[in-house]
Amino acid sequence: MSQTKAERIYRDFIRFHTHVTHPEISERRQQINTHEVVRKLDAIGMHHLPLPIIWDGVHLIDDGKVASKTEIARRTRLTYRMRMWPIVRWLDDYLDWSVRDADIYYQLANLLRDVHFDRIKGRTDIDRAIANVAVIATAKRSLAVGIPAEKITEQINWALEEVGGLEADEVELLECLPDERMLKPTEKIDAEQMAKDRGVTSIQLVETLDTRGRIASLFTDCFGGMRKETTQKEIHPLSVRRLNVASRLLAEPSLEALLRISRVANEYVAFQPRFEKKMIPAVDGDQTSMRMMQSFDELPKMAPAAWAIKVASSKYFRYRLATKSFMVREKIKRSDKKQLFYAMLDRSKSMQQGERIYKLLAILMNRLRAVGRREAVLGYSFFDSMVHDEVMVTEVADVREEIRKLTYEFFIGDDTDINLAIREGIKRIRKLVTDIDAERPELIIVTDGDHGINVQVKELKGIVLHVFIVEEVNDDLIHLASATGGVALQEL
Repeated sequence: MSQTKAERIYRDFIRFHTHVTHPEISERRQQINTHEVVRKLDAIGMHHLPLPIIWDGVHLIDDGKVASKTEIARRTRLTYRMRMWPIVRWLDDYLDWSVRDADIYYQLANLLRDVHFDRIKGRTDIDRAIANVAVIATAKRSLAVGIPAEKITEQINWALEEVGGLEADEVELLECLPDERMLKPTEKIDAEQMAKDRGVTSIQLVETLDTRGRIASLFTDCFGGMRKETTQKEIHPLSVRRLNVASRLLAEPSLEALLRISRVANEYVAFQPRFEKKMIPAVDGDQTSMRMMQSFDELPKMAPAAWAIKVASSKYFRYRLATKSFMVREKIKRSDKKQLFYAMLDRSKSMQQGERIYKLLAILMNRLRAVGRREAVLGYSFFDSMVHDEVMVTEVADVREEIRKLTYEFFIGDDTDINLAIREGIKRIRKLVTDIDAERPELIIVTDGDHGINVQVKELKGIVLHVFIVEEVNDDLIHLASATGGVALQEL
């Protein structure tokens, strides 16, 4: 991400900041401890921001009103005159040097009116205030480097909308993704495919990417650099972590494809983990339940009250016994078997085209979230003309490390053999079901291959097959997945 520098004529605009909100009507100015906000800002590398920006971030939490043009001019004049020597202040009475930046401050105020601050989600008002500060500082520097106000608003609102609904586990996984330059070198970016995905022309896309990249570099500058892993647990608010992801989304267009495909996968009920905590009969069970009698062998298990009926009315007792309408006690224990997903991921050379790598990662991350929520066990292997080593992810701690291992150089395999991948996936699933405590296996194929398929439905024998074909069409594979009741999507 290239750094964007402001011109020298804007140095005062960057350094100083008059209020562009009306703090007098803000209910939060007494409720939020400004020192607590400052302390958290220092912890994430935003200590270089002026205090008035922090106040504006606080006031905008409860829909603080933006000041008028006259009020902004008055505050700008007051701010600059406080820093002038007496002789300069006397000259300013005639030359109005102190209001030279009033117009750009007014542009900032108008820009902030159109920013959707309500999309910034946070656990506390302090978290939201910190995120507001980052947005305001980014907007201010974007104006200073000459980006049109409407473009700034458009891109910031887009980024806030994209990340506003991200769950904590999604943010954590996205933070672990390698930089785009590791997954897709600049010379390999396919602007035409990106334009096709977004429904815009290539020229519009390139112009937009340039603007987005400059705004993204300013976003990153606000945080003093991207969030990095440390040996100690970090205390970054989730709202700020979402903004870090937002800056990456602006700078790395392929992340859009990743989020879009991941959300598309979430919409299909057939692709959701079917995790059930159920109770099963067990001689060594630690709990007891009651159920209706199923056979006469269960007479010793009948509740004591049933024998009391025999004393009161033996005829009625025999009737209840003949109809098996007595309740019996049964030892049970909890069964926490998780669902087994196994993914076969295409790593052939053709996956280097377009945004195919990111789309593949979208499906992988979608299933890793199920592991993170302790709803499933995931195994996966990459394939090309052969199937490579198996990776098993059963613990939450394993998830992030597996994502970090993936780089662009890994996707340089041979031609694609989808039939081999499906059959090997079936074989590995059969073995895993007997080795680990998992059930209801489902096989996932992610590929860009359009080769013919000779695998028969009967070979799957109850295994549900999900198919995701990126940027290509393969009707045979789609029909096979549909026949098993799985999700079948192509031209992703």
